Amino acid sequence: MAFDGEFFADLINKRGLSSEQILNTLKEEYNIEITENTLKSYRRKSGKNATPSLDKLKAFAQILNVTIDELANSNLNIRPVKQIPLIGKSSCGKPQNYDLNGHEPVPISIELYKDGMYAVEAEGDSMTPKINERDLVYCQPNRIIDNGNIVHYWLDGDSGIKKYKMNDAGTIISLIPINPSHEIITIHCDEKHELIMSRVVGKLDKNF
Repeated sequence: MAFDGEFFADLINKRGLSSEQILNTLKEEYNIEITENTLKSYRRKSGKNATPSLDKLKAFAQILNVTIDELANSNLNIRPVKQIPLIGKSSCGKPQNYDLNGHEPVPISIELYKDGMYAVEAEGDSMTPKINERDLVYCQPNRIIDNGNIVHYWLDGDSGIKKYKMNDAGTIISLIPINPSHEIITIHCDEKHELIMSRVVGKLDKNF
């Protein structure tokens, strides 16, 4: 998907926002400074418009009260949204139920939202090309995890994102990277480990 400039411009008009209001909000609330010409470049017809960086895209989505997915696809109707906490980088967060207290809010479509969900920022390239560095990854605790699902895990104090696999005997868990240059993490279930996992249910691509 690509950033849709026409849809972006239409949303601004429907919200009754001026360019000055948007520029001021970006500066005062998000510490982002752009010129009016830059804002105009985002509003051109699709295919001729510039694409904002991830931090600007996140800010625009919150200002316009839509998800980032909706900014990337003009065929989507404007739907109610929820917010989930961005707890940090994937290597720094523990899978558990979170609320918004003390965390940056990230918009998510109401259809995808579940209580306790959170987002992490992907770090590293072990899951490329499926998940790339700095992608925002949506995680849902307390959801059944099957072989082949991608998980955000916490293992003995280290955390990350990998593909889950349990062997047929139910004795060995493998956390598998998509990028073959990284090693598989093997966990023997008869050994003592602290392993907590949340199922990854979606992501926001930094390269929209």
